[in-house]
Amino acid sequence: MPTYSALKTFLRHTIHSLALAERQILGSCKGRSFILPTPDATFAWCHRCGAPRNCIHTSQAHDENFSCKKCIGVCLARDRTIRLGTYEGQWRNAILAVKHGGDRTLARDLGKLLAHQWQQTISIASFVGDDAIIIPVPMPFTRRVERGIDHASEIASGVSKTLGYPMIRCLEHDAGPVQAQMTRADRQSRSQRIRWKGIQKRKFRPFTTLDLPSIKTVFVVDDVLTTGSTVAQVCAAIRNRLGPVKIVMLVVATT
Repeated sequence: MPTYSALKTFLRHTIHSLALAERQILGSCKGRSFILPTPDATFAWCHRCGAPRNCIHTSQAHDENFSCKKCIGVCLARDRTIRLGTYEGQWRNAILAVKHGGDRTLARDLGKLLAHQWQQTISIASFVGDDAIIIPVPMPFTRRVERGIDHASEIASGVSKTLGYPMIRCLEHDAGPVQAQMTRADRQSRSQRIRWKGIQKRKFRPFTTLDLPSIKTVFVVDDVLTTGSTVAQVCAAIRNRLGPVKIVMLVVATT
């Protein structure tokens, strides 16, 4: 016989799952009425940290391996950063429409733009090779229920369909304060909240078996890159499990 606490936990998870399903169904019925701006040119930002071009040394402006004034001499967890623009204007409105408006079509369109931006920025064959996976930055379960959408996963889905690499949700994020409510210093000093949870097979769904030891490149997808503390935790969790892989950060906007 199940105990009272086990039954209570089961009912709580069931209610949360039903609420999430309802929000996802309602959100998926929304049509997109948003015109996306033109992504930045490939020489408009530092391909290492994502800083704007005005921080880049002039002599290195057309070199895909350059470092800008912000990241030169700094050890970053990621190897590359690909972005569409800065977190302002239409890009900011698009991100908010996805996160708080539940616009899944817009999220996948942003993912397609990110994939095309990556294709225009660097030679995929020389950098990635044949084995690569796409991992969205995880979102706490309670926040996903509250918003009704996992925006990073929806964007990553668009990237996956365009590039042809599989997307897997293999990380989990402990609940904590929303980043918008934290200072830059608090974001950079907070403890590890992201960890590898593994890849689980799902019943009644086709599942492609991934040979994890053969993976050489990982695309990490998110909406906004601010201090980079979350990305650093994601990269640490990935490398603790997969070893010294190349990590490419695909982000809609940087601050």
